[in-house]
Parts: sequence; C-alpha cells; structure tokens
Amino acid sequence: MTGALPFTTEQLWSAWERVQENAGCAGADGLTVLQFSHTAARRIPALFERLVHGDYRPWPLLKIVVEKHPEGAGMRTLLVPTVADRIIQTAVARHLSRSFEEEFLECSYGYRPGRSVDRAIARIRKCHELGYRFIVDADITAYFDHVDHRLLLDRLADRPLGAAIEALLRQWVKAQIWDGSHIVALHAGVPQGSPISPLLANFYLEDFDRHLEESGRKLVRYADDFLVLAKTPDEAQQALLQTETLLVAEHLTLNEKKTHIVDFDHGFRFLGALFEGEGIWVPWKHEQRKGRVLFMACPLPSSLRTRYEFAPPKSTMELALERSDIMPAARVASAQERREDVAYLYLTEQGSILRKAGDRLLVEKEDEILLDIPYHKLETVLLFGNVQVTTQAMGELLEKGVNLSLFSRQGQYRGSLAPPRGKNIDLRIAQFEAFRDHARALSVARAVVAAKIANGVAVLELYRRHAEAALKLALDFDARKDALAAQVESCGSATDIAMLDGTEGSAAREYFGLAMQFNRSEMIWPGRVKHPATDPLNALLSLTYTLLMNEFSALLEGAGLDPYLGFLHQVDYGRPSLALDLVEPFRHPVADRLVLTLVNKRMLDETDFQSGGPGHGMFLTPKAMKRYFMEYEQWMLRKPEGATSFRECVRNEVETFCAALRNGAAFEPWRFREGGESAGRESKGQAAAPAEVALPAAQPADSAAISQDAPANKAGEEG
Repeated sequence: MTGALPFTTEQLWSAWERVQENAGCAGADGLTVLQFSHTAARRIPALFERLVHGDYRPWPLLKIVVEKHPEGAGMRTLLVPTVADRIIQTAVARHLSRSFEEEFLECSYGYRPGRSVDRAIARIRKCHELGYRFIVDADITAYFDHVDHRLLLDRLADRPLGAAIEALLRQWVKAQIWDGSHIVALHAGVPQGSPISPLLANFYLEDFDRHLEESGRKLVRYADDFLVLAKTPDEAQQALLQTETLLVAEHLTLNEKKTHIVDFDHGFRFLGALFEGEGIWVPWKHEQRKGRVLFMACPLPSSLRTRYEFAPPKSTMELALERSDIMPAARVASAQERREDVAYLYLTEQGSILRKAGDRLLVEKEDEILLDIPYHKLETVLLFGNVQVTTQAMGELLEKGVNLSLFSRQGQYRGSLAPPRGKNIDLRIAQFEAFRDHARALSVARAVVAAKIANGVAVLELYRRHAEAALKLALDFDARKDALAAQVESCGSATDIAMLDGTEGSAAREYFGLAMQFNRSEMIWPGRVKHPATDPLNALLSLTYTLLMNEFSALLEGAGLDPYLGFLHQVDYGRPSLALDLVEPFRHPVADRLVLTLVNKRMLDETDFQSGGPGHGMFLTPKAMKRYFMEYEQWMLRKPEGATSFRECVRNEVETFCAALRNGAAFEPWRFREGGESAGRESKGQAAAPAEVALPAAQPADSAAISQDAPANKAGEEG
C-alpha cells in the first residue's frame, strides 16, 4: 500500500465500536467479536501499524448461504470478512461517505445516513401529488453479484481517493472467498456482508441515477430496488426502455419477471409498503424473522492461515525502493480496461502472466486481470523483467507475426522471439552480397553517417529558430553548427569504416555540445556516457535508442532481412548491427528531441531517477517509467499538421532499404526537415514544438501509461 492513511487509530477504535454493535459471526479466521474484544487493546494498534507499513492483506471472505425468507425457497449468499477486516472497512466507509454523500443524488435512499425507508415513501407520495400516476417497478437481476469490477475500479481510480484508500478498495473488490474447501477469486460483484459493499453499491449506480434524473425522470431507488415514476403510460414505457439501456451500459440486466409497469389505481408494493389510490399502508415495524443458515464454511485450516496472519515477504527490489523512499507505482487505469487500439504493448508488472483467451490476450496477476486486448491488433510485445508468457500465448504471437522482445527489469535489451523470418530468400541473398561488396557496403555506411549528421544539423537549426529570447547560447554557436554541417560532405570521401567511425564520433560530440545548450532543466549534461549511463539525461537517451533499435529489429525480421548483419556497425556477437545502422539517422530528430521535450517540460525531473549502485547506472523509478512509455508512444504516433508520424517513417525506412537491395540502387536514408520537406528522398518529419526549447512549464500534466505498472529502467543500447 502506498500513501498516507487518512484516518488514525482513534477512527479504528470508533469503527470497532460499530462492529461490536452489529455483532455478527466470525470470519475465515474463526475469531468472533467477543474473542476479538478480549485482546482489542493489542490488536487494533497492531492492525493500524500493518496498514501504515503496507503489510495489511485481507483474509478470504467466509461463505455463508441463508434463506432469503423464512421457510422460503430462495437463497442468499453472504460473504463475511473477519472482524479485523470489518473494522478497517467500516473506518474507510465512514471516511469516504463524507465526500460521496455530497455527490449522491436525492433519489437514492438505501444505506445512506438519515435517508430511511420513510423518506423514500414520502418522495413517492410527493410525486403522486404532482401527477405521477404510472410507475416502472424494476428489479436488477442479482445486482450485488454482477457489479463489474473493471468498471467499478475505473470509476474509483478517477476520484482523488488517495493511494492508500485506493489500494485498500482494490484488495476488497478483488477479494478471495473461502468456501470450506478452496480459496477462489471473486470475479464480479460486491459481497453482501462486507461493511464497504453498501457504499460501493451506491457509488456504482451513481451514473445510472444521474442519467435518469437528467432526462427528467422521477426516480426513487433503495439499493437495487427502484421505481421510475411517469405521468402517462407512454412516458412509463419510454422510461422502461431508457432504464434497460442505461443498465446495459453498467453491464447489468433487468429481471423481466419482477419488472413491470403499474399504477396507483391498481396498487403496488414497494419497500414493504402498499400504495393504492390515495392511500399508503405501511406495516408495523417489528423484528423480522431471519432465514435459516443453510451452509456456513468452517474456518480456514492452520496450514492456510500463515499467508494472512503475517506480513507478505518483500522482494529485493521492493526493499531497495523502500530504502530510497520510493514506492512501486499503482496500477494504471488504462491497464484495467478492455483495450482495442494497442499496437505496441509494454508489460512491466513484475510477476504478471501473459495468457491467451479466445481471440484475446490477457495480462493477469494474482487472479486479477490487468489488461484485455485482441492480439490481432498487436505488432510488438515488450517484456521487462519477471513477466511470464504461457506457451499458448507465445505460439499465438508467433503464428500472428507478433514480435516478442525481452528486456531486463532495468531496460537492457536481451533478445527477441521473432516469427519465422520472411520467405523472401532473394532479399537476404541481396543483403549478404551487398555486405561482401566492399564498395557497396561502404556506400551504405557513408549514407547513414551523412544522414545522421545532416539530421543533427537540422535539429540544431530548428532549435535555434524556436529558441526563447531568454535562452543564452554560446557566441560561436552558429559557427560550430555550420562547421558540423560541412562534415556531411566529408563522409563521401571516407575510404573505410574506421574513417567513418571517426567522423561520426567527432560529429556526435560536437552535436551534443550544441544541442544540450537547449537543455532548460536542472539536469547536468556530463557528455555522452553509456554502458551504463550514470546520469538522468544519458539514461533517457539510451532507453529511447534501445526502443528505436527494437522497432527496427522487428521490422527487419518481418521483411526477411538479418538484423545482425550491418554495414556501418560491424558484425559482433549478439549485436543487431543492421538495426543500429538504420537507427542512426533517427537518433537526433526522434530520440534526442523527445528527451529534451520531457525534461524541459518537467514531465521528468531528477526525482524520477534512482541509482542502481556502483556499476549499475541510473534508471527511472517505476512511477516515472509509466509516464515515459506513454510519452514515447504519443511521440512516435503523433502527426502534426498532417505530417507522417515517426513510426511510419521507421517503417518507410525499412521498405526503402529493402527496395535499394532489390534494385541494386543506392540507399538514401531518411532526412529530417521541419515542415516535412526532405533532401534526396521524399519524407515527412515533424515540426518541433516550441516547448522543446522554451523555458520549463510550471505544472506539467501527469500522463497515464500504455504499459502496465512500469518497473525501474536503466539505460539501454548504443548511442
């Protein structure tokens, strides 16, 4: 659990008094209210400490089946928390009710303070006086059993509850059930028997209430029983149709057998009262007989209690994060929904599993579905750290041509599981022949280096034009930039790869010396440092270069080329040299500009990084990585003023290289120009946003991540 608790031990003691008043049976731990009271002075402070330190975990709910009515045929399943869990839920429910009550509508009466059955009846009487004579008497099919967890959690995530409360609610919604022989997950519904459930049940129907009221309907709802009042039969019929539509949006259905249109003249019953004509008959209030207990699970056996009686063990990474005062990020809301538009999937939730389910892929962890997407939408899946993949999911990805790339938890590229290489053997032969042809191989390498330097100069010119007046540049900035531009022509006279490497290296140092003058963040640029990066700026650069290299590798594999056989980057064991070749022209206009945008706009700052210790470099914290992935994807996909997106440029680059191999023509790498104009080969770049070089924004917006709860990330590959 992360974040500070919004209540103290005093609130827990007050909640305990309420639990005592309600009495009730023991939970799965077998501890009754009376037994708890004997040691409450010790148990409640200890319970608060577990909450504060994030060691709390709820026990499974005890399954009890009772009669709905005495001697009746219907049954109701109760799921009862332990006494300790009931205390915490009561405290949280009291805390939340203060803010929730301000938003709940007048038409809702059940489980709300000061809003009794009598007040609901009074509202119906008032509506009758105003001419509402026809009623949709509705019933939701097993409402408490069918509340959709995903919708409920998404709506809770949209509220400023605080990290601690949100974590508690997530545990209680995604509860476990002890049925006497097995512990099973609760996949839907809010458990009847939990103190927090009435509040969640009302919260889930808040949108339903609001939509009906805003449409002019008169609604009276008590928990899952409700009436919609109308003045004419036609209005009542329209209200019924609207009710059905709104409930479908909530993933609920009407009980057709118990839903019908009635009127005051013929009479109807609601909340135990009889309404007929002008009269209302309310039965005498007396203690109702309770239905018999038909089944009650026995308490958990001692062999299963240990995991709930003691704090869960922490991983080495969690302990390290605690020592650095950094806590793991909460799961991202976008990760819980049914996504239909994901092409690049980043899986970074440690301990999660990627599974196949029908025509979709599910990401699960501890019986909770974190993500649900159709695999035919995917192009690449990237796994960071301890993320498992079932053989069925792996086979489906291979069959559908989806590349699966593996990275360390810190972001170092390990390798890829790629679909069978393209059947175009002629293309691979052309690649091998070009590699063996010294003159042609050197020509490709020259073109790559020339394009990289030219694109770097274009970025500097772009920054220079958009720079704020307050930005002080070196006096010799323009002269050094022009000298760098002159090196483009010198690439054509290089007689071997070693000479090209020297030109590329000196040009890169000069470029960074000029480009980092536009760094408006508080981060210091020490020069290019890699393997590992020892500062935030280099860590971000290396990570972005690694992701670009991975995209090129996957595309080259799909086209049938060998990404390990390059021209500028010489062949080395385990190095995707051709992918690194094609990345070069994209480094400055794509990766470097993204990094400067992130730090200049304060989307990332020095507090978002942590050191992995001596020899392990600098890497992003989990929460910061979440934002980074989102920004990276948006950067790669955006199309300002109709220009081609960077991801499309990457794909076009691979196609252009393949065409050059097939035709024996000279390879002309991508050239970046503001406004989309190009030199040599037509292509469209992106115009720089002024924020890249402007003074820092005061309050940057926090972005949700496409990835699922990102881990720390260390600098990646070449650069």
